[in-house]
Amino acid sequence: VEAGGTVVTASQPMNLDSGERVRIGLDRFESSVADDDDNDDSGSANTLRIKEAWTGESTTGLKLWKKDYDRVIALSRGALSSTTVKEMQAESLFILARVHHIRDEMQEAAKFYDRACKLAPHLSPARFGLAQTLIWAESYEEATAHLKLVLGTSANATDALAALGLLEAKSGKNRREAFSHLKKAIDLDPLNPDLQILEALALQQQEADYSKSLDCYRKAIRLIESRGNAPPAEVLTNMGVLCHETKQYKDAEEYYARALRTLDKDGSEKSSLAVDEDAVRHKDNALFWNYVDTGVKAKAEGTQLTVGGTLPGAVKVGDEIQLGDEFESVITALDGSIVTIKDAFSTSNEENSEMPQPEAMALSVKRPNQRLRDPMAVSVAFNLARLHEAAGRIIPAVELHKTIVKRHPSYVNSYLRLACIARDCGSLKDCSVWLKSACAVAPGNPEVLTLVGNLHLSLCDWQPAQSVFDQLLAQKVPNVEAYSMLSLGNIYFNNLKTPKRYAKHLQYAADFYKRILNKDKANAYAANGLGTVLAEKADLIKAKETFSRVREVSGDAIPDTLLNLGHIYLAQKKHPEALQMYQNYLNRTRGSGTPISSKNQNEDEGEVLQYIAFAYFDWAKQTEMHNNVKAAPADERYSMCIKYLEMAVKKFRRENVVMKYNLCMTKLQAANCVLQKADRGIRRTSKEIQEALDGLVESLPIVEQFLQWKNDGKKVQISTMTLNVFIAQCKSNIDAAKQHLDEETKKEMEAAEVRRIRIDTANRERKKKEIEI
Repeated sequence: VEAGGTVVTASQPMNLDSGERVRIGLDRFESSVADDDDNDDSGSANTLRIKEAWTGESTTGLKLWKKDYDRVIALSRGALSSTTVKEMQAESLFILARVHHIRDEMQEAAKFYDRACKLAPHLSPARFGLAQTLIWAESYEEATAHLKLVLGTSANATDALAALGLLEAKSGKNRREAFSHLKKAIDLDPLNPDLQILEALALQQQEADYSKSLDCYRKAIRLIESRGNAPPAEVLTNMGVLCHETKQYKDAEEYYARALRTLDKDGSEKSSLAVDEDAVRHKDNALFWNYVDTGVKAKAEGTQLTVGGTLPGAVKVGDEIQLGDEFESVITALDGSIVTIKDAFSTSNEENSEMPQPEAMALSVKRPNQRLRDPMAVSVAFNLARLHEAAGRIIPAVELHKTIVKRHPSYVNSYLRLACIARDCGSLKDCSVWLKSACAVAPGNPEVLTLVGNLHLSLCDWQPAQSVFDQLLAQKVPNVEAYSMLSLGNIYFNNLKTPKRYAKHLQYAADFYKRILNKDKANAYAANGLGTVLAEKADLIKAKETFSRVREVSGDAIPDTLLNLGHIYLAQKKHPEALQMYQNYLNRTRGSGTPISSKNQNEDEGEVLQYIAFAYFDWAKQTEMHNNVKAAPADERYSMCIKYLEMAVKKFRRENVVMKYNLCMTKLQAANCVLQKADRGIRRTSKEIQEALDGLVESLPIVEQFLQWKNDGKKVQISTMTLNVFIAQCKSNIDAAKQHLDEETKKEMEAAEVRRIRIDTANRERKKKEIEI
């Protein structure tokens, strides 16, 4: 065995299976036989590869032991059949269970553990083994019960304490007791990194504890490294995910890089010049590619390289190259020994003319490495791609996801992420293509079907969406059952306008929301849905209480609640509160990248801007009802309404006739408000009248154009009578505004003349007094 090596060479063939434990030498060095894939290059039957590197010096003549499980089974069965003492039979069954457990034959192991526990209820090791197999079978409640029995007989069993703490933390029923068990286990064995890792996993169950979880992982890593071992890739990956979730993106990337380096085996981080299976090229994906030396040198002059030798055939146009240690470019043409590149050659030392330029430099070509061959590395790569998405690096994220599905066509999660990215970028066609690929790879997969249903919902394709979620509901998958019912409730609520179906659809929506709440009273989304049903039934007080409670519980995590509260306040004529809710909604959703109530983010924002505009309009109308000096704020509120409507118009790509008509109508109403100021005893200026007149002049041709379209047979969602009435009122107000403007201008000029005369008189009096003095 070579020092630091993982290859063992024996004097005769070894009959060992992957995963078998072996001991080398007398120093109790133990390891497991590596998987078959890692032994492909072993050379002969006399050579094997182990998972852990040899920690001693290069040595020969060592003995190699393996565990003879078949002999253990034979002896244990013999002991079991040769005695009637229950305790001895239980011990034999326990040993048999251990063998099956080590061989990953969990069902057989569970049977023997169970028999051993029945014969000797106080045999704690057997009961702990049974709990382990139950955890493997995801029977967590039974496992918890057995672990408690273990602690009843062995109160200081650290493994049982830690396992029980983790299970209780995952269940979320009694987190205080869960962490009490974990703390006790750590206090009993403070130098055990596995216990720190279990505590970190328990803390990882809730977002509020992510920082504490990271601290526990860091402690575990320090303990592992103090023993001269490398931290497991799984731990480093978990730390990367936690940093990602807490927006520590640089730290997350570093942990993912360390995880990949830990997983590197047999030079998987190296690249081959001839291998070009993966299209990983982006600089942000540097963990998955390297520059490979072509074996030739080249001299650069401008955008041409003169190669001193023959380029390998694997080098082609489009390859990214590196010349020397710094300069990078792309090959645009190949002509014998002349290579044309995209960028003119330059170095960081060009500013110093005294530095001699090298005659020829090594030419390297960018090639992907073999890291993505390892399934564990693929998981890390997926997390890294998600990190790119979160950090706004969409191009490297897409590149990495596409590479993953190319190397591992059954990796459904990358198909789903590609579909989500396409949807968020507004490319619903590409989104549909990726979802079809995911359906082909994993037909019936709940996550795939959920995303397909969501795509139909975003397109308002209610019937196909309903079919998808009905299919999901029929599967009775716990993780998606509540979501399916919620989506079906939303579908029915969004189709209340279906002729003669209003009452039925409203009831169906309420029934779905109630079914969710019967199973999970803490489901804020279902409660929000039930609140919308109450609001639709005009039960505003109960609806408001429901939305307020949802907001309190969810911490504004559900933006729709803010929108719904805004509608409730508006219906109650509480305009400031309504405006506050709408603004909170905009602040919560701006920049999120995902539309909430429309097909894209801009249109979603445009709809909310219309709600704000209407709130200001309704507030101004309510203020005008005073018809005296108290109506003064109405003018400013109309101005705010116009401002938000103009912002909303810009958010929609298509011509929105109704919204533009509403803008023109608001300008007409604002002009009326300004013209009536004199009758209400409110002071006004010629500037205000001029602005009102300008608004009317701008609005008139727009509405006349709508009327022309209507007469030409085009679809305009406003009646001819309404348009004609608006045009008549607008023309009348234009004439009135001009008269008011002349009168106000004349008054202001007269007032200005009076002020001038008073100032002149005052100045003359002041000078006269100065002369007298």
